[in-house]
Amino acid sequence: MASDSSAGWVVPVNETDLISPVDETQKSPSPSLLLSSAALAGSLVEGACAILVASASAKLFLGIAAVAGAVKASRLHADIVRIPVLLVSAAAALITLWVLWNAWRARNRSAARWRKRPMTLREKFSFAVTLLASVLTLVLVVGEAIEHPIFHLH
Repeated sequence: MASDSSAGWVVPVNETDLISPVDETQKSPSPSLLLSSAALAGSLVEGACAILVASASAKLFLGIAAVAGAVKASRLHADIVRIPVLLVSAAAALITLWVLWNAWRARNRSAARWRKRPMTLREKFSFAVTLLASVLTLVLVVGEAIEHPIFHLH
């Protein structure tokens, strides 16, 4: 019997109250093995399900792409869509080239020489990629304008 003399009450303690939960789980390893095996099996089923759902989505997108290819995107290839897209692309490329030229010109002016610092590798790379993309856009627009009347007779 354990007692607390300050409180004045008695709490009966028997042998089962003194056994710790750790001792109880160490005696029987089979429930934890069963539980971990069930968790492993559940996770394998869940992983397989996720793979099947993802592959179904991929098949759906592939099917949509095949249908779009079979139709040959005739509505998107119509002049009412194609010509404005070409004009907007060419205008954006020309504006980008103008901005790059203006930045280069302002950087190399004599009034800017006192604050001019060397361009970092990242700035050079960004400038080159932007220049290349703009020039390539203009080349593709001109190529489409030349090629379309030859190969797509309406």
